[in-house]
Formats: sequence, C-alpha cells, structure tokens
Amino acid sequence: MKTSFLPLLCLCFAMATFAQKNTFGIVGYTVPSGYELAKHDNVLTYYKEDKSTGAYCNIFIYNVMPGQGGVSQDFDYAWSNLVQKPFKVTGAANMQPEAALKGWIFLLGTAKYNDNGVATLAILINFSGESKMQGICILSNSDQYKTDIESFIASVDVTRATATNNSDNVLSNTKENTPKVNSINTNSQSVNNNIVKGPKPEVWMKSKSEYDMTKGMSVTKNDLMIIYPDGKYYPFMPVEGYAGFYNKNKSWGKAVWNGDRLNVTEPISNNQNYFDKKSATRMQINTDSKPHYYKSKPVDGLRIEGAYTEYASLIPSTNNEIQSLIWFYKDGSFDDRGLHVVNVNKPNEFPAFAPGKGKYKIEDYSMFLMYNDGRVRQFGFSGYLDSDPATVTDVYFIYHNIFYRRDKGYNSNLKNLGMQAPITIK
Repeated sequence: MKTSFLPLLCLCFAMATFAQKNTFGIVGYTVPSGYELAKHDNVLTYYKEDKSTGAYCNIFIYNVMPGQGGVSQDFDYAWSNLVQKPFKVTGAANMQPEAALKGWIFLLGTAKYNDNGVATLAILINFSGESKMQGICILSNSDQYKTDIESFIASVDVTRATATNNSDNVLSNTKENTPKVNSINTNSQSVNNNIVKGPKPEVWMKSKSEYDMTKGMSVTKNDLMIIYPDGKYYPFMPVEGYAGFYNKNKSWGKAVWNGDRLNVTEPISNNQNYFDKKSATRMQINTDSKPHYYKSKPVDGLRIEGAYTEYASLIPSTNNEIQSLIWFYKDGSFDDRGLHVVNVNKPNEFPAFAPGKGKYKIEDYSMFLMYNDGRVRQFGFSGYLDSDPATVTDVYFIYHNIFYRRDKGYNSNLKNLGMQAPITIK
C-alpha cells in the first residue's frame, strides 16, 4: 500500500466540524458508505472488502476503558493491546503531537506492517480524560480506501466535554499529567515543584531508515528506551519525556544485566528479548541485526541556541512570519513562531497551539516550554544517539521527531551523523 494521506493532525483538528450519525462511548463519528457492521460488547467493527483483489479497510471503535495513568501510558497500552497483539503489528507508532478536543486529550499514531505479505497501514487514535480512555483503530491494505479513511477521521468528535474542559489551556492538562497551567508559573522552580522526581535512568536510542506509507517516502525513524537502576524498563519515550515518568507509569518491563547481556521482559506482553553490549555506549538487540542502540548523554540544564523545525528544508522567515519553527536562546528564552499552528492564516484559532514567547527548561529528558501567557508544554527531549547535545546542535529529538537546526549561517554537520544534510542558509 503506497499512499500520501492529508496531514493527519490537521484532519484531527477538523474533527468537530462534521455532522455526526453514530455514537459509541464518548466518541461520535460518521461511517463512509458501503461498510458492514459487526457488534460486540466492547468493540464495533466496520469493514469493507474488495473480494476480487483482497483489498480491505477495517475500523474498530473500542468502548471506554480505565486509563493507565496518563496520556502517553494510555496510548502505549492501547497500541499494545488493541493494535500490536491482535494484528501482529511490530514496532513503535509514528506519533503526531498531542491535541485537545473538549477537554479530552488525544494521540494519533501510525505504523506499517505485513498482513499475509501485503503492506498494511495501522492507525490508532486514543482519547484520554477523567482517568478513562477510548481507542479507534483503522487497518487498510489498499490506496482505494484513502478517501474513506480521511473522511472518517475528519468526522470523529467527542460527544461531551470532560468534567473540567481544559482544551484551551494546554495539551497535557489532565489529572494524570503535570505540570498544570491554570496559573502563570513561568519560572523553573514552580515547574520543579510539580514534578515528582525518580532515580536517574539510562536512556538508549536507535535510528533507522524505513518506508513510511503515510508519507509515501523513506524516513528516519528513531526509538528510545529507558532503564532505571532498580531494573524498571520501558521501550518507548512518552510524548512528554521522562520527567515525572518513574512515579507515574503503571506498566513496566524488567531489565537485568548478565555480564554484557541485558535481558528484558517487555511490559504488558511479557515478551522476552536481549541486548548484547558492544561498548560502553553501544548495544545490539537480538531481533534486529542493525542498527545499534546508543546511550544518550544527560541533558539536564542544557541551554541551546538556534531555529529548530521538523522540516529540513524550511527557511526561517526574516519577517517573523508564522512558521512551524521555534527559536531557542542561550539565556533560556524561546520564541515559538507557530510550531504546531494548523492554519497560518489563523494562528490563534487553537489557543493551546498559538505562537508565543517564554522560558524553557530541559531536565530528565523533558523540555518544558513556559509561555508568558501561562501555558506550560512538556515534550520529550534528547540529543541524537550518543552525541553530546551541548556541542552537536545540528539535530535534537523532540516528542518523537527529529528537529533540524535551520538558522541563517549555520553550517550543518549532519553528514557526520550519517544523515542527509539540508541546504545551508546563507
């Protein structure tokens, strides 16, 4: 299946604009024409198949279930139990940033896998709020259902607001997530007071090139995992990073060193794997001949400088135009020029994603953006592989994505990192 979907995040922001015909749990939705329905106690399955070719599209809408302690934990649990286990999908999801709808926080992730030798796309949308969660899974092995999938995603809405509707405040402002942003707390000390710290972990990162069906091209995928001194292990980085994660996460795996071999038991599935240590900063998992995992260097207290964006070819505006870009400065300040703005002509349409300035802090592999208007956003943050984040500033890993440095006059050294260098801006 080779496809190029409309930007899924933009579609998700359009969720509330479509008429609803069906409801289940806290979600409302419109099913494309021609789909059959199979009802079970905890899931509704809408399906459509071209029997002459074997092409299909299945939409699974699961009932509300108890939350797992936070937005990222909810998504990870749903990804494992609603996608990976039943459909034999391997690997982590390619994540979109968090978004809010009527107080519910949702995450959207995609992955490719082989279903009987056919490339198939898996999409999971998971809503979190009120210590509950509800997931929607979409599977399709053909381009012919592209329009159906896009229209369905665009139709999804929530049927009611949460008891406390914080969708206009911040992405992660739920009971399970910190720090809160109801009040202005733009100093580092107040952020520290909201985070319950755990022991210092080891963080390991790998990078590999693979084909992304949602983009129709080869992309670099990056995975991180964390190991605590007491053997607690988790195979992904949450969207908000690891600050506060030790005391908040409920689903742990186990890691035990036996000489130069690290034996791990995966959370939830209890599958067992092992890593062989090749050096102090490099190890290899038994399920993949390459690439290696590299030990990430600490980032606590880091100050960075430059213009960063997910788009390697983006050229920063000299007129402060709205762009998917953020400037960082050595004095600890930042200028968000529209990092997650959906419509550049209406940059303040969604206040949680509006441009703004403020102070930033980096600690425990998390970055806190403390806006002058009182918003606080928390993202995962690390350097690239085992490079020193204080000196190798070409790219950083932020909330599941690589961010490229693109300020004028900066000469990229990405080739030295094994990555394709973007055009230098003179």
